[in-house]
Formats: sequence, structure tokens, C-alpha cells
Amino acid sequence: MVRILMCSSSLKVKGGMVSVVKNYLNYPHWEGVKIKYVPTHIEANKFVLMAYFAVACIRILWLALCERPDVAHLHVAERGSFYRKAFLLRALRRLGIRVILHHHGAEFERFYNSLSPKGKQYVNKILRMADLNIVLSRRLVSMITDKAPKAKVQVLYNAVYAPPANPYDIKADNVLFLGRLGHRKGVYDLLEAIRRTDKDLPEGVKFLLCGDGEAEEVSRKAKALGIEHRIAHVGWSDGKQKEDFMKQSMINVLPSYNEGLPMAILETMAQGIPNISTSIASIPEVLHDGKNAFLIRPGDVDALCRCLLKLVGDEDLRMAFSRKSYGLIKEAFSLDANIHKLKELYADMKDNAQ
Repeated sequence: MVRILMCSSSLKVKGGMVSVVKNYLNYPHWEGVKIKYVPTHIEANKFVLMAYFAVACIRILWLALCERPDVAHLHVAERGSFYRKAFLLRALRRLGIRVILHHHGAEFERFYNSLSPKGKQYVNKILRMADLNIVLSRRLVSMITDKAPKAKVQVLYNAVYAPPANPYDIKADNVLFLGRLGHRKGVYDLLEAIRRTDKDLPEGVKFLLCGDGEAEEVSRKAKALGIEHRIAHVGWSDGKQKEDFMKQSMINVLPSYNEGLPMAILETMAQGIPNISTSIASIPEVLHDGKNAFLIRPGDVDALCRCLLKLVGDEDLRMAFSRKSYGLIKEAFSLDANIHKLKELYADMKDNAQ
């Protein structure tokens, strides 16, 4: 039995990293692996957050001393998330616990470049200290090795559950946006594209803008642009509502400026929903322009308009993209394959520690 101590945010926190963790914790076939999960972060003011993290640290150190996990699997982003996990990594390594840093941060490079030389040295030291750094794609390996050439790195793509058969409804007439509402995810570019294409879109096409963040500002902007009649939802959606929205959607649009490997893209692909996104980060490793999706440059609203109108108006193309997207998820990004590889990594780390 391999004993794992896993740490990330509270499962009530919104975002892709927590979606990955939920997939892991809900997976039914962890034979040979026992996971103890301790959340280290909540969405709160800094004083509550500091107190929450302090209590989590006490619990983690108690588990490390009393239950002696074989591996600590720490999910990490940038800024505060990195420093919290760095503190835990150093403490756990001193206790002889092997540590994985599983990197999810879409803005890690921006965070790193903002640091002083001393701050960069500290980050480099933490990357080297980890027994293993997991990144979400091949492109992101250099994100670690350029800073810490001796750091150990493995690629483990995000993965999702895919239903037994492609559930895509070719007659669906909604366009979906799944992501934090704000500039980084390109939601304001999407609003402008809706304004420009409004007169050319079929009357029944509505847009579902699903995410936390700047919901009030997005609603005000939609009103100012005169496109309120096109907006069917603004705000966070999860659980049954999110499932229903995906069933009703013919396209997912995510015109992001910074990303890792967005769970929103994988989740919609698993439902057979064609995507329009940007050719950044790891996205081109799963979305292949003109084959299973359309890719544009960040900020290119003209291209976004063209792709949106083309996909909305061409059922055959949407169906072709749907089949290829769903097939790729089943073949290469299934949760079964992801966890099989993760089990192997855990076992290797345990064996190498003995």
C-alpha cells in the first residue's frame, strides 16, 4: 500500500486545480493507494487565510509524524500558493517525506519574472528540492528546467472522465464560456465578438458565461454593448447546472491570454463540444487548428468572429470537430490513463526511498 498525503485548496474553491483534485478524490479505482487529503487554502481575507493555513500545517505535520505517508502530493499555482507549498515542502523534506510539486499555475512565468533576483533564487531552490515536479504538458517542462536545470520533471496531462459514447447534441444552440470572468480568459474579447456578429447569428443562439470573477462588470459591459438579449447566463455554475449547460451547448469558446492546460477545454472535449480557443501554452497540444477546433491569436477579435460564425453555420464541421475531440479524450486524456501513470510515479518514489 502506498500512502499519499495530498494537499490543495478547499474543495469549495472554484477553479481548474480543484477540478483536478476532485477528479482524483472521486476516482473509484485507487487499488494499492491510500490518499489522505488536507486542504490548505480557502477563499477568504488574508487573516482568515493565514489562520486556516496554520491549522492545516499543524494537521499535516501531525500526519507526517504519526502516519508517515510515503509521498506528499502538493498541488501548486503561483504567488501565495507557491509560498505555502514551499513552506510545506521544506518541512516535509526535513521529516524524510518525499514530495511532489504538481504545477497548475497559468501565470507562473509572470509571477517568476516579477521577483527580485533573491526571490528567483528561492523559487529555483524549491524546484530543485522537490523530489518530482509534475507539469501539465511537454511545453511546460522548460518552465521548470530553464530555472532549475537539475530539477526532476515529469509530464502528466490533466484528464477528465469521458462518457462511454459521444453525447454531443448537434441541434444544441448555446455557446459556452467556462472560466474565470476577466481579462485573462478573454471574456471581454468574446463580448465584443458577440456585438460584431449579433446581426449574423441565428436568433436562437445564446451565450452562457460560466465562471466566478468579474460577473457584475461582465453584465454591465454586455448591457453597454447592447447584447443583453444574447446572454443567457453570467456567473458561476457547477454540478448539475454545469452538466445541463454543456448538454445545451454547440461550441465552447475560451479566448485566453494565459493558460496551462485548461480543464474547461478537456471537459468540453469529453462531451464532444467543439472549441474555439487561443494558440497559447499547452492548448495546441490538444486542440489542433482546423482538425478538431479553431485556434486564434489572443486578442484577435476579428478571427474570433470568423471562427464563431463558421462553426455556428456549419453543422457538418461541428460534428467532425466533435467526433475528433471526443475521440482524442478517450484515447489520450482519460482519467483511467492519467491515474495509472500517477500510481506508477507514486510506486517508484516509494521504492526509491527504501
